[in-house]
Amino acid sequence: MKRAQIQIGETIAVLFVFFILIVIGFIFYVKVIKGNIEVEQEELSQLKSVGIAQRVMFMPEIQCSDYNIISDNCIDVFKLNIAQSAIKENELYYYDLLEFSNITITQIYPDEAKWGIYSRKTEDARSKFVTNVPISLYDPVARKHGFGILTIETLIK
Repeated sequence: MKRAQIQIGETIAVLFVFFILIVIGFIFYVKVIKGNIEVEQEELSQLKSVGIAQRVMFMPEIQCSDYNIISDNCIDVFKLNIAQSAIKENELYYYDLLEFSNITITQIYPDEAKWGIYSRKTEDARSKFVTNVPISLYDPVARKHGFGILTIETLIK
């Protein structure tokens, strides 16, 4: 009877150690998967930020055009002033395109100027990505080009 009890005790001890190892392995697996998910969420958030930057760059409301020929990475200063008020009036439409973000254009050369194009913020943002895009600013009245930076701060819930 003693020998059978010892074997049962050994079996229980082996099973206990086995289940402890399984639990440790499962905890390790969950942490690795959680880390991978966080990295993927970060990448998706960055892609979303770049997508919003591309949408802004190709908005016909602010793009440079000469006889319906569009210039790349160019923003028309004259259109920009009008687009500011149009975007504020149609905020719901632009929310679908630009979501929670803050978009500003800063002219660096020849003069310094700053335009706030769109701003919609949220208090419960999980992360914030800033995308800076160098742009050419065209003044059609003076027929001069300037240099500026398009700054897009994207807030991700």
